[in-house]
Amino acid sequence: MKYGSLVLERKDYRVLKKYLKHNLYIEDYSHKDALDTLEDNLKTALILEEKDMPDDTIGFNSMVTVSSISKFEYTFQLVSPLNNDPKNGKVSVTSTMGSLVIGKSEDDIINYGPPADSVSLKISKVGNLKLEKVEV
Repeated sequence: MKYGSLVLERKDYRVLKKYLKHNLYIEDYSHKDALDTLEDNLKTALILEEKDMPDDTIGFNSMVTVSSISKFEYTFQLVSPLNNDPKNGKVSVTSTMGSLVIGKSEDDIINYGPPADSVSLKISKVGNLKLEKVEV
């Protein structure tokens, strides 16, 4: 990881903790795995104030582009579970992809998919937008 650990803005960290505490509906095993990943990552994350956040770190409302060595590229906006709309490029932070990228930065690598079939994806671009209030 570029910064040695995940880097989260304090208010994003608080919202994520609330999501984990109040998430009573588990869709399937992959959703449970995503929530477990998110919970594990929060334990070691570096928590910063908004003014101290690096520009290339992924938080709520960030526009994220991931790419593979085979030239696959996917761009999405990381949003709250209430605004999840993958068909329109809005991916929930509690989804598998969302839980893997939150707190990471440009040039970090994620492994997406089940262990036997995972693919390495590079976070190739991060654009931070602070357009909407994050809802719990």
